Amino acid sequence: MIRVSQKGKSCVSIGSVLVCALLALTIHTTAQTGRQGRVTTGVDDIVFAISYSPDGSTLAIARGASDPAQRYGRIELWDTKTGTLRHVIKGFDGPIKSISFSPDGRTLVSASRELRVQQIQEKAGRRRPGFVELKWWDAQTGEFQHSFILPREETFSADATYSPDGKHLAVVESYFRFFSFFPVFNPLGDRNGPTAVGPFRPMPLSFEADLNLLDAQSGEAVLKLNTGRPGRAVFSPDGLLLARENGKDIRVWNLETGREERRLKNFKGEPNTIAFSPDGQSLAVAVTRYYHESEGNLISVIGSSEVQVFKVRTWKKVLQLPNVGMVNSLAFEPDGKRLIIGGLIHEPAGALPGVKLWDLQNQKTAIFHTGGEDFARAVDSLAISGNVGLLALRSGPDIVQVIDTQTWKVKYTFDANSNPDNQRPTSRFLLSLNRVIAVAFSRDGTTLTGEVEGSGIKLWDSRTGEVKKRLVSPEGAASIAAISSNGESIAEASDDSTLRLWNAASESKAFILGPGSESISALALSPDGRLLAIGSGKELILANAGTGETLRTFPDQETTIERLAFSNNNQILASADGSGIKVRDLASGRIRNAFSPAGKVTALRFAPADRILVSASEDGSVSLWDLQTSVLSSHLKKHTAAVNAIAFSPAGDLMASGGDDRSVIIWETATGKARRTLKGHDLTVTSLAFSPDASLLASGSGNASVVLWDVQTGKLNRVLR
Repeated sequence: MIRVSQKGKSCVSIGSVLVCALLALTIHTTAQTGRQGRVTTGVDDIVFAISYSPDGSTLAIARGASDPAQRYGRIELWDTKTGTLRHVIKGFDGPIKSISFSPDGRTLVSASRELRVQQIQEKAGRRRPGFVELKWWDAQTGEFQHSFILPREETFSADATYSPDGKHLAVVESYFRFFSFFPVFNPLGDRNGPTAVGPFRPMPLSFEADLNLLDAQSGEAVLKLNTGRPGRAVFSPDGLLLARENGKDIRVWNLETGREERRLKNFKGEPNTIAFSPDGQSLAVAVTRYYHESEGNLISVIGSSEVQVFKVRTWKKVLQLPNVGMVNSLAFEPDGKRLIIGGLIHEPAGALPGVKLWDLQNQKTAIFHTGGEDFARAVDSLAISGNVGLLALRSGPDIVQVIDTQTWKVKYTFDANSNPDNQRPTSRFLLSLNRVIAVAFSRDGTTLTGEVEGSGIKLWDSRTGEVKKRLVSPEGAASIAAISSNGESIAEASDDSTLRLWNAASESKAFILGPGSESISALALSPDGRLLAIGSGKELILANAGTGETLRTFPDQETTIERLAFSNNNQILASADGSGIKVRDLASGRIRNAFSPAGKVTALRFAPADRILVSASEDGSVSLWDLQTSVLSSHLKKHTAAVNAIAFSPAGDLMASGGDDRSVIIWETATGKARRTLKGHDLTVTSLAFSPDASLLASGSGNASVVLWDVQTGKLNRVLR
């Protein structure tokens, strides 16, 4: 028996010890020898799940914080041959509860609790509604493929496992269920009948879980099997059977018929982990009995496990190992000759964290210790790779050890500090006033590029919120920036007049102007990224964005250039200074149009057909200028402060404007009517961009954040930081 003692804590139900370990501030582990250790549960990088790729070349480790509100989850993909980190998947807004490779090894599916931000201005530690989401990733590159949100709103966790043929996912979906006491009635009551003398009262919540078979491609439900207690489900190697521990019993379904084939029951304890043998002929079960003892204000949870093995065809018990210790995980070796038992293993000298190897042929045992004597180092999950002879086990809250099963020596140890690039996502509540001064979507809409004032360039995955890449120049922070409409080229100018050009794909950087040059007041990149317009004092410079070569200079500006914009066909350039707006033909250098808006121009943008030029002013107005007639075709006034950004949908039917009033307005271009006003920014809106399919609108603001809005509904999709 293993005793876990807690002061002032009472934990009951299956898995009591593990639950208490995560909730208590301190836990003391006491074995029969009297050894005692102290475990602090405030670990900021807990391992939630581990899984090998089918060929054993990759080990996936899902990590996150004990407080999911303070740190995003992530998946690390480790090369098992070299022990190097291959990739980090960071597209999560909460903890990852399970990971599973497809049988062909090409896809990794994750189940995560998403605590997606529902409001832009949000305080740290605030409780938020969430949902559980399945996400599919490329197992080699870590690229996001697609996702599916589980429909039940009460779901707080899910465990998803691929079937051996890769066609289905077995998903155990755990959720809260609340009940209410009926009110107490006075049977006499009044003349109208019995009356309630007490209100409805909530009963303690219960935990339940549904086991469903889902389509492995879409996530849609194929077959609902049962409702029971939270746990895991495992497929037999041939995929014909699916077994699940279910509170006091174990249920086994025949997936060809969809019916329950067998129910194993009458255990003296609760089955808490199961495993099929490689040939599918045996099922191993760990059964744990929990006891609770009180001694003053000290409550002890005592656990004792035995391991049983059943023959699948007859369902007869062929092996029973009593008093093993406290077993949390089971696995068979690839040849099926030995059973691996993980947890706190009982020995004559006491119970120690590790694994016990039981030879099923000669009944001999061997024990491997993971090191230490603390309860927190108990082996609570195992993953074995038959192809490369490696066993991965979680041997501490943040530790994964990889064991060579030939020598039984530790080959690798991966902990919270093993990431060589320190790629752990940081808190979502780190505040910064740095503005996102330019944004643009990639051609396929999957990437959003943003220039963050003082922090460099970030490339986010617009589907997951993951920061895929970050480009930072040590030469100085940018105060002015421009991004080509395809998001591939970025120009940035620092306060010391250093001008840099970046290629987002190759991460190459080039200098056009060095420190000490004439002050740069405005920048614009052509939509194809080939041309760069520079406002430097009263001089307008046209340069080759690839080489930095000056192509032409237009010196006839009257005052300092404040805004620049290229037409969509790359043939026209608009500039705004204190005297008004000039529209130039780049081939001839001739001024085609000149406009005199009221007030200082704060934003400038061509409509997609290049017939309309839009300017915004400090007074919050938006002006639409007809370039064919040289007249003001429309004047829109709904903002209450300066407008800083304008964007058009690709089709040109929608226009967005955002400004100092911390709002974004989506306009119908044809009618000039405001279709929707998006509110919630806590700081000024500084940049805007529509996705290529016009389904999303990105708005850059302060706190180094970008908000993605659903254009159809006006609802917040997610916040990128």
